[in-house]
Amino acid sequence: MLGALIAFLMIIAVGAYFLGGAGAPYRTAPEFPVDEYLTASSSLRGNTYRLTGTVLNLIAWAPESGRLISIDPNESKSPIPIVIPAELAQINIQKGQRFHFLVEVRESGIVFARELTKP
Repeated sequence: MLGALIAFLMIIAVGAYFLGGAGAPYRTAPEFPVDEYLTASSSLRGNTYRLTGTVLNLIAWAPESGRLISIDPNESKSPIPIVIPAELAQINIQKGQRFHFLVEVRESGIVFARELTKP
């Protein structure tokens, strides 16, 4: 009986371990290097990262090209501008909301969102 209880607890522990990370989107992408971006953004061109942050400002919007927002990444107090392309226009983004982003650094160090989800 004791052996069955231990086996059951082990199964629960293993399940919790593997399913516990299921809520973390984009976990296969490396974390966005905020400090490196702030000092040499163009060196990150062509790379894809995961980034979590709170929307600080909705800066600009154009129907054909999308939105420009600024976020506070992981409470670092250094705002990062992100272009949200028109393809993601159906997602409601408001100031103060927290998002998980999959971003790509493009020409001139501009950060573009490829995907985004609310936590």
